[in-house]
Amino acid sequence: MEGKIINLLHLARKAGKLQFGFDACEKSCFKGKSRLVLYVSDLAENSKSKLINMVHANNTKAIEIGTKKLFGESFKTRDVGIISIEDHNFAKGIIRLIV
Repeated sequence: MEGKIINLLHLARKAGKLQFGFDACEKSCFKGKSRLVLYVSDLAENSKSKLINMVHANNTKAIEIGTKKLFGESFKTRDVGIISIEDHNFAKGIIRLIV
């Protein structure tokens, strides 16, 4: 399952529909672009509570999945804790895989 989700995330990244990190995801949510926010299980409690408050305030779905190391290695970047998906179809596909 995680492999399929990572593949969808790579496609979304190529399409320019992903934002990485808290600040970028926050901007995406407040601009109304974010359709789904993924956050990792090992995210700091302070960041997690801010994220939950932000997505509730902007009526955006948030799902906890994976770890910082998994996403960091998958995207060949620093450890990634929060990802915002800005496309309805990619978000719907990921939700379908998780549920």
